Amino acid sequence: MGTGKRIILVVLGLLALLGGLVLIFATLGVLDGTALYNLFRYTGDLRYTALGFLILLAGVILLAFSTQGGKKKEGGTIVSFTEIGEIRISFKAIENMVLTASRKIKGIREVNTRIDFIEQGLVIYMRIKVIPDVAIPGLVSELQGKVREYVQEISGASVAEIKVLVENIAQEKIEKNVR
Repeated sequence: MGTGKRIILVVLGLLALLGGLVLIFATLGVLDGTALYNLFRYTGDLRYTALGFLILLAGVILLAFSTQGGKKKEGGTIVSFTEIGEIRISFKAIENMVLTASRKIKGIREVNTRIDFIEQGLVIYMRIKVIPDVAIPGLVSELQGKVREYVQEISGASVAEIKVLVENIAQEKIEKNVR
C-alpha cells in the first residue's frame, strides 16, 4: 500500500475515532455546551450511542489497516542448536536447496518455491512447469522424494510435507531459421 493511501486511512481513522467519541459522549450527556446543540437532542438515546461505538470501531479498523503491510515479510529461519552454538538457516537458503534438487530431475522446466514451518517440520510449496509428454504423477513423486532427501540431508531440518502444483506444460520453442 502506498504512502498516500496510508495517510488517507490514518486521517479517516482519526476522524472516525473523534466523531464516534463525540457522538458517544454527547448521547450519554458527558459533553455540555452550545457548540454541539443539535447533538444534545439525542441525549439518552442509546441507538445513537451504539452508532457512536460503531463509528469508533470503524476508526480503529481504519487505523489498523493503515499500519499493516508496511514492511515486506522477510523469510523465516530454521534454528537448531549444537554443543558449540546456534545454527540458523534462512528459508531463502532452503528455497535454493529445493531449486538445486529439482534441477536434477529431467522433465521440469521452471520451479517456484515457498517455505513455511509448522510444528512437524518444513512445508515446501512448489509450482512447476513440466515438459510435454511426461507422466506427471511419476515426475512429481520423484521430485518430492529427491527434494525431501536433499533438503533433509543438507540442512538437517525435517520436511513435513511437499505440496506441488503443476502450473503448466511448457511448450517447446520452435526455432526458425531466418535467412
